[in-house]
Amino acid sequence: MGKYDHCCVGSCSNTRSRPQLIKKRSHVTEMQWFGVSNEEKRKLWERQIQKGRADFKMTITMKVCSNHFTEGRPTPSNPIPILFLTPSDYNVRSPQKRTAPTRNETPSSSKKRKINPEDEEANKCEDQQTPIPLAFNQVTRESDVRCFTGFVSTQMFKFVFSHVEKKASHMLYWKGAKQTSEEQAHSSDYFNRPGLYNRPGPNKKLTLEQEFFLVMLRLRMGLLLQDLAFRFQVSNGLASQIFTTWIKLLSREFKFLILWPTRADVKQALPESFKKFYPKTRAIIDCTEVFIETPSSLDTQAMCWSEYKHHCTVKFLVAISPTGLISYVSKAYGGRASDKFIVENSGFLNLIEPYDQIMADRGFKIRDLLANAQTTLTIPPSCRNALQMRKEDVQATSRIANVRIYVEQAINRLKWYRILSSEMEMTLLPLCDDIIITCSAFCNLLDPLTA
Repeated sequence: MGKYDHCCVGSCSNTRSRPQLIKKRSHVTEMQWFGVSNEEKRKLWERQIQKGRADFKMTITMKVCSNHFTEGRPTPSNPIPILFLTPSDYNVRSPQKRTAPTRNETPSSSKKRKINPEDEEANKCEDQQTPIPLAFNQVTRESDVRCFTGFVSTQMFKFVFSHVEKKASHMLYWKGAKQTSEEQAHSSDYFNRPGLYNRPGPNKKLTLEQEFFLVMLRLRMGLLLQDLAFRFQVSNGLASQIFTTWIKLLSREFKFLILWPTRADVKQALPESFKKFYPKTRAIIDCTEVFIETPSSLDTQAMCWSEYKHHCTVKFLVAISPTGLISYVSKAYGGRASDKFIVENSGFLNLIEPYDQIMADRGFKIRDLLANAQTTLTIPPSCRNALQMRKEDVQATSRIANVRIYVEQAINRLKWYRILSSEMEMTLLPLCDDIIITCSAFCNLLDPLTA
């Protein structure tokens, strides 16, 4: 601290340069002066001090003395000055320190103490604290960044945010299907769609970084809107509006990370585990399911019912390259859809080329579909007529399992985003494809599964 620090509260004259004139309140143990470097916290301090100084603007060099903090200093539970901020309350007595009952004093007798009206007024000041919305800079450890956002580091979070920050500052916020379509109709910009570029929609109660942090928290942790609204001090409707808008933007801006590699690229990066037995492998495919809430419509229930999971689900196809990066994800289908139906109708067959090799599980009955495209299907051999497997089949099954396991690991990475591993709300079904694309793209920012 500086040698001549003085308190910037209007009704306070404490200064370090005149120690003989310092007035220390009874709740203060040691007189100190505190500043704040964080801009958001400084605005909260400024708002409190303006109660006694209407035109006050706080700078990074200004200080506040211990008298104005409930515990004599900023603490996590009482981080802002709330005491003796105006001339009218400067003559109020300090809040009494809480003391434990003495040995001869029973808890019932301690409750019979008379409550001083001045103490009640001080307690009211203590209760009137402005809640601080959650912000990314409050996450200080790299392990917490990975846990809460899915990104490996703070640097990665900042890099991804910087990629969309400029476009996010001009995007059209989602306001419901009817109102948003009307705004699009009156606009001359063809790209004026939710999540793309237009004027900001809601009043900016949160910064763009906070909005992005809110979206990543919901994807990674699967938090409810009510929980996010409480953490960020916004309404449930605004939290839903922010998530809907951002997830559409992210899915469009980062879809390029899900890239179908050329045959030459696959061959150049082919891992050693593939070179000997499966050198022509172009992709490893599998289908995965996400639990959803039970729809009220019986027709929708029948479409989404999965006999394998015994639950209503949505199902989509995942293809990875031999290095383990996700190279293709299909749209979501009802859980009733078969693996063959999804492969045939998702557009995956349009990506493969003659003489490619596709690796899959036994459940994929798609040999005839791939034969039409002059592509080979590699699946583990099965027992014939319930007889014991031959030695050659056992070895082939083991070799295929050793390399096909990477698609399971890729899906596990995808399901690490808990919005896809927990039961998805019905309100999220229209956003299901965007959520899958966004999570898949961010999974590709991690290190490859194979070397």
